[in-house]
Amino acid sequence: MNAAGHIAVAAAYGMAAAGVGWGLPLVAAGVSSAEAVLAGAGMFVAAALAHEALARRRATDGVRRDMQKLQKAQAANTAKLERAERELASLRRALGVVNAESDADLIGEMRVIRSLLKKITDRSAASQEVRDGAAIPRAVAAERVAGRLSAEQILEITRAGLENNRVDLYLQSIVSLPQRKVRFYEVFSRIRNDAGNVIVPEQYLSLVEDSGMISALDNLLLFRCVQLVRRARRDNADVGVFVNLSAQALLDEEFFPQFLEFLERNAEMSESLVFEMSQVDAANPGVAANLGVLRRAGFAFSLDKVDSLDLDFDDLARRNFRFVKIEARKLLSQDVQQRMTIHMADLKEAMKRAGLELIAEKVEEEDEVLGLLDFNVDYGQGFLFGEPRPALDTPV
Repeated sequence: MNAAGHIAVAAAYGMAAAGVGWGLPLVAAGVSSAEAVLAGAGMFVAAALAHEALARRRATDGVRRDMQKLQKAQAANTAKLERAERELASLRRALGVVNAESDADLIGEMRVIRSLLKKITDRSAASQEVRDGAAIPRAVAAERVAGRLSAEQILEITRAGLENNRVDLYLQSIVSLPQRKVRFYEVFSRIRNDAGNVIVPEQYLSLVEDSGMISALDNLLLFRCVQLVRRARRDNADVGVFVNLSAQALLDEEFFPQFLEFLERNAEMSESLVFEMSQVDAANPGVAANLGVLRRAGFAFSLDKVDSLDLDFDDLARRNFRFVKIEARKLLSQDVQQRMTIHMADLKEAMKRAGLELIAEKVEEEDEVLGLLDFNVDYGQGFLFGEPRPALDTPV
């Protein structure tokens, strides 16, 4: 009730008191009617004022309670905001984007990852029928993970690893020859089961290519690689990263647009990221078309799993291939050299004229290094120079 309302109530009490006062002489003999009226009016005015005071107190208590509720709500909202800011700061540190230009970039990246994880779940559910309901125990012994897993068990570990963020980044160095200075890293994935044991690409890649999960794995690794490069740049490290791409990922009509959108938002990474694919995949017309899209976005490529050394170097260079990886044993094999249309001693020079650099991979013996130096090989990769190590343990 507002002030005018309270005054009206008080006036009503006064009028009622006056009316009652006129009848008091009939009851209280010896008291004048005027005195009776004044006494009755005073009584009712006092009652009205008491009512007014009580009403104001109730109104004040109501306002106080409302204020307390507002203060509690404000405190709760402040706590939520502070918690959100702490979570965002923690997420930035985890992703290596402490120096991100804007929150919009981070939000956009997380949108891609949310979409990616949803698709992983959807495709995993669809591929469950292929596995005929096969499941593995909650904990798989380390020796079984090492080599005695069935295809169904490997697929289940892969699916669970993707859904529960148990895909780890491993890096293997690529060194310049003969100095053996680290110039690049190639990214590999390892997937942990819930017991902490791992499976390696040799165990799961061929299986997940048929299960619909390879595109999700490639996209997840790409996101992680971008964060790795950001971390390296923040530490002023001048190191490039090779990332493997499968034909399935490049031909996936649902994933490739997201893949491309993510790269376009991180176009500055084109100086540090090199996409690697097999000789067979690179020859696929659909893959070649999408590689053209990536080339126009500024990204370069590396050719891997080379079976035939009779390569068209000029064509590779036009398609923005900058590196060719060939196993050391092939480069040094007399049988392979005899089948080549170009002499091995001239291979490196022909590649150099086209703007390509040669990487000898799977180098495991010192004797192999000596033979590679005879052919002026640019770079070497293999266990001799270092096995794949967890990204967090690698001084990139």
